[in-house]
Amino acid sequence: MQQKCVKCYHVTKQSLEFTLTRLFMKVFRTASATVVIECQRNFCFLPVVLQIQIRTARFLQVFTATENSLCLLFYDNAAEQLCDMFREHNVRTANQFANAVYGEFTVVEQ
Repeated sequence: MQQKCVKCYHVTKQSLEFTLTRLFMKVFRTASATVVIECQRNFCFLPVVLQIQIRTARFLQVFTATENSLCLLFYDNAAEQLCDMFREHNVRTANQFANAVYGEFTVVEQ
């Protein structure tokens, strides 16, 4: 069951990314994926996958700070996932995480 959910989640992200890419292609009248990526960089519009990572980090940070008894049941799992995300970018808060992700995306590769 969990494997089906993960697969469905991955397909949904791909579908959203495809839709976003096609939207940029129509707006800028191009068929080049390279041009679309460059337009996303210039307009600071992150790909769907990165937007989801940032939103997840922000949600988990608020979730782990909540003292709700129901939230406490899942605290360990949420805190572990959040720590893994922060460790990957060497940050301590969700805002720092967002800044790091934006920084990595907007760096122009030469």
